[in-house]
Amino acid sequence: MIGNRLMTLGFRLGGISEAYEAYDQKSAEDALKGVVDSKEIGVVIVTSGVKKLVKDRKLQEAMSSSILPLFVEIPEENEPFGEEDTLRSLIMRAIGIDITKNA
Repeated sequence: MIGNRLMTLGFRLGGISEAYEAYDQKSAEDALKGVVDSKEIGVVIVTSGVKKLVKDRKLQEAMSSSILPLFVEIPEENEPFGEEDTLRSLIMRAIGIDITKNA
């Protein structure tokens, strides 16, 4: 998870140990470079605020087209979101299938 201080704190409290705080362009791009290069990370949750900070075209491309890791954008805590914007629906929208359905 890569987000602002409050969002990363919330994810850490929820049990996600790899939550990186990004507060400017450099910290956002450094965190993204680390997860893009990792072979052990499968899903990266990125807040919309972090996505807006990234100016590096290679990282922008990775966030929009990478399959492994898969990037899922979520709204920041002060942004409005629709009822359909659950984490499940965001992942489903990103990969095109519902990974939580039983076979």
